[in-house]
This record gives sequence, structure tokens and C-alpha cells, in this order.
Amino acid sequence: MRKIIERKVFYQCSQCKKKYTNKTKAFRCERRTLEEKIFKIGDRVQNIEPRTCMTTKKQYIFSGRVTKIVGPNPSDYEYEMKWLANKKERLNAHVFMCQIKFPCPHCKEIREERYYAPELKLISRR
Repeated sequence: MRKIIERKVFYQCSQCKKKYTNKTKAFRCERRTLEEKIFKIGDRVQNIEPRTCMTTKKQYIFSGRVTKIVGPNPSDYEYEMKWLANKKERLNAHVFMCQIKFPCPHCKEIREERYYAPELKLISRR
């Protein structure tokens, strides 16, 4: 019995490893600038925008540690419009996300969430 196999050609960005079916889209992605890593694993950070505790419905600013750095990935619409609206030199770039582990000060639940670098400020290095 014969197997019919369909072959597809993909083009991959060398920075973010995202695959494209179109060669020009892959080259366009590859031409994006690369954001500088601001934080390192183990850094203590604090968020800028208040979060809301889902249990108590109260807002808070957390303080936590960077546990993982994800990326680089192409920036999305929210990142470009909300966090970099006045910094046109960095629009349309490959960006990093920091995974932060922190306790909620109201319900004491340990959370682990991902944030872009402009959403955080450094408290201290390891």
C-alpha cells in the first residue's frame, strides 16, 4: 500500500524561530530589532499597573522574583500601543517576557504570571 505524503515548505525567523509559509513574511520578521534583556532570573521586581485579587476583589501592587525569561517573540498590538506608544524606535521588535512568581498580599495565593519588561520595575538584583 502506498502512503501519500504532502510536503510543505516553511521559512523560519532566526531570532524567534516562528515559521512562515511566505518567504517575505519570514524576512520581514527577521529584520525586526531585538529588545535588550533588562531583567535576569532571580531579580526582585514590582509591577507598575495594579492587579486585582480574584478572591477579595481588592487591587494591589505585587513584589516578586523573575523565575523565567521567555522569548524573543514578535511584539503584539497591546505591547506596542500600550507600553511603547512614545518610544517609536522600539516598535515592531522582538521582545522578551518575564515570568514572575509572587504572593497575593490579600489572599496569600502564590501566583506565576508573565509580564513584558516595561510593565515591571527593578527592586533589587539577586
